[in-house]
Amino acid sequence: MKKIIPAALALCFISAAASAAADKEAYLHFMNGMVLERRGNYDSALQEYRSTLLLDPQSVFVYKQALNLALHIGKVDDAENWAEFVVKADSAAADNWVLYGNVKWAKGELEAAASAYEKARVLDAANHEALYQLASLWSSKNPDKAVDYLKKFLALRPEDAAETYYQMAVLYNAKGRYAEMKDSLIKSKEADTLYLQPRYMLANYYETKNDTAAALGEYTGLLAFETKNIELYNHVGELYASPAGGNLPEAEKYFLKAWALQKTDPTACFWLSVVNEQRRDFAAAASYLEGSAALKEDAGLALRLAYYYTQSGRYEKAITMLEGAAKKWPDNGEIAYFLALGYDDMGKSDRAREMLKAVLAKSPDNGDARMQYAVISEREGDMAAAEEAFRYLISKNPANANVLNYLGYALADRGLKLEEAEVLISSAVALEPANGAYLDSLAWVKFKRGNIPEALAGIKKAVKAVYDDAVIWAHAGDIYAAAGDQRTAWQAWKNSRLLEKPAKRSAAEAKIKALQNKIPGAEAEGLERAYLKKISPAGIEFSSFAKVEARLRGRTVKLDAILHFAPPADFSLTVMGPLMAPLWKARASGDVLDMDAIALAGIDSATFSYWASLMTTELRDWFSGKTIAGGKFDDGWDSVCFNGDGKEVCLDGDRVPGEIRPEVEKKLMFKPSHYFMHNLYLFPNVMEFKLPAVSVRITLDNTQMNFNGVNALGLPE
Repeated sequence: MKKIIPAALALCFISAAASAAADKEAYLHFMNGMVLERRGNYDSALQEYRSTLLLDPQSVFVYKQALNLALHIGKVDDAENWAEFVVKADSAAADNWVLYGNVKWAKGELEAAASAYEKARVLDAANHEALYQLASLWSSKNPDKAVDYLKKFLALRPEDAAETYYQMAVLYNAKGRYAEMKDSLIKSKEADTLYLQPRYMLANYYETKNDTAAALGEYTGLLAFETKNIELYNHVGELYASPAGGNLPEAEKYFLKAWALQKTDPTACFWLSVVNEQRRDFAAAASYLEGSAALKEDAGLALRLAYYYTQSGRYEKAITMLEGAAKKWPDNGEIAYFLALGYDDMGKSDRAREMLKAVLAKSPDNGDARMQYAVISEREGDMAAAEEAFRYLISKNPANANVLNYLGYALADRGLKLEEAEVLISSAVALEPANGAYLDSLAWVKFKRGNIPEALAGIKKAVKAVYDDAVIWAHAGDIYAAAGDQRTAWQAWKNSRLLEKPAKRSAAEAKIKALQNKIPGAEAEGLERAYLKKISPAGIEFSSFAKVEARLRGRTVKLDAILHFAPPADFSLTVMGPLMAPLWKARASGDVLDMDAIALAGIDSATFSYWASLMTTELRDWFSGKTIAGGKFDDGWDSVCFNGDGKEVCLDGDRVPGEIRPEVEKKLMFKPSHYFMHNLYLFPNVMEFKLPAVSVRITLDNTQMNFNGVNALGLPE
């Protein structure tokens, strides 16, 4: 607690001082001393007071002025001498004993100080300064006693309630009496809402009690006064971003306010980068981190920024960033490790391995670096180096399932040490029995050893555990083919091709073609149609925002829309206007078709209704599965189109539906295309209709879809 030292008397008392001075010279010295003191020239001021006392040695007022200044600048011995004179000269004045107590406290004589303050209280029960000083004196030794003095002080000085309650709260906090502390802080806040210190303490109390909502209430209230307080904006943001706050969008608002005040503020820049990372907007995340004042001195931030560059496709910039960081922090193994990964991503495998070797030379037991070195070496065909690294890791941790599986699979895939490979993989499976990748490895090594029945049983478990991996489905295709089940093998390779990147599909396509040579052409129609049904989301509820573009007699109209399908055959298309207000709706439910009326310039309503009904019906049939279910392939494995239900469905190069044309009345053409995969189902991104003098293009927004179906791409039992 602070000590209260009485301030210099007001100028209105100068005339009294002058009259007390021995003569005019003493008065001039005193006046000069006061001027110097106000200017902060304390040593010169004190010298002037000394000169005054030499000329007028009986002036109690000058002694008090001098001793207060002496205390202020640490000349305690001088202050003590003058205090002794003051209390001897006027022992009946309570204020003099308060001054004497202050001097004794400054000298560390606490009992003498307390005695002086108590004497002042005896002389004047209303002397509030004595009470405050007693409270301060006892605050560290006896907080309860200090609180009692503060209560008495408050009775005399109710105008000081805000400060007094705050000091009481500090004392209660020291004793662990938190309920009384909280009550005192609330009273302090009520006494003076502009006194911010107790409000900060109250907010911190709520925070320590995990009452995040109450803490935020206090902190946000403080921001009404602390509009330029960057730290406070950041702290509020961090509370909202915490698990207890759980509101990252709200947190962002406060970090943005801090950032607006100082665009290089490290805390705001960091959190804004994290917020945008959560959105997967890595370019924005990088832009905030680039401006951080801490970036040049924080290796962790450099790593994070390099990660953002990588995720936003700026690989060369990431490498440049990491290379600069590696020069600045040459002993930082983490930077060197991620630089190696960057080199590998850029196709510079040799440089990546060199960098990893350097890391391992300094830290031989860096498991991540050694694992990555082993993985790159295996991929590049240096099996000796890979095996050495894998075995080193196993020697350090024999229960590392990932390493056991990786080495076992690398050996098995090359037909090397197959017996040991099976032991290694079996150990990994024993550690993690439900791991689909390990189950696949075990099935594959059994296949390599010629144990087809066990390989078949194992791959069935693997594809159930991991149904979205092209390699596992490729293994399934080979294993089923070896077991003589060409049809299931064909389906497995179709799944592999579906999941594989376009640039790597040639192997799958060659396998599929080879299998088709072994399956009678008469079975092609059934297998192809069954597979189309498997990868189509037909019959599963979904809704999606979409863009509608209609070209009508030289005019183009662009609108927003919502598509919704509910099984078994309920489809609606709602065209939206400004502020997403519905403009027009068509709904097909079973055999019933309902449409709003609409008037279009140049086309009569009957014509519009006719074509709109056809389009709505086509969309309903597509999403219900009726289109595919009613079709039939005519030309075996060489079929391009299948016919059914009065329509012809043609396939594009990826063997997915391409367009539908009426056979009889060729006035409407429907073409779904540009497929995207969602939960392993293929959706047409674009659905185009061509009519006489009209074309309509519907584009699904695949970022705003409600679709809960999950395609496991399963195999026959």
